[in-house]
Amino acid sequence: MSVFAPQRMVLRDGSEVILRCFRPEGDMASWCEMIRSCSRETLWRRFELRSADIILSRPRDFCKCEPGSDFILVAEREGKLLGEARLCLFPDGETAEFCVLVADPWQGLGLGSLLTDTALEAARRLGVRRLVVEVVPENVRIVRLLGKRGFSFRRDPDGRIFRGEKIL
Repeated sequence: MSVFAPQRMVLRDGSEVILRCFRPEGDMASWCEMIRSCSRETLWRRFELRSADIILSRPRDFCKCEPGSDFILVAEREGKLLGEARLCLFPDGETAEFCVLVADPWQGLGLGSLLTDTALEAARRLGVRRLVVEVVPENVRIVRLLGKRGFSFRRDPDGRIFRGEKIL
């Protein structure tokens, strides 16, 4: 049984995207283009790195998709990747780290919400019971988005990171 079948979704501006699983061999070039379209701030909020060059110097390290341990969902339009959501499964099989990225040109159109909601459903299908996230304090939008979906957050004592959790 497949955890996720491709779906057509409509963004706030009426444009259509396809949400589907990442294909490491076929999507790498488009993934790199997506990273190039991200601002330094977006890269910081997702990777805690401000340089696309660092990420693009080893894209396979950032796109590992191990069967049974990772799930990467992408949003595609006209052959271009616009964003992604990831579940990195922990060895216990019941916990996963969640993250989401929407490239700058497509922010504000509801894509982050679509990716998040679809990834949450995929997590349930995978048998994940607990999702965890780490968010830099500057990423107010994702804290708000995930808070609306039942994540609870606490700030680390040093104040450099928010840790969030959601029980499914």
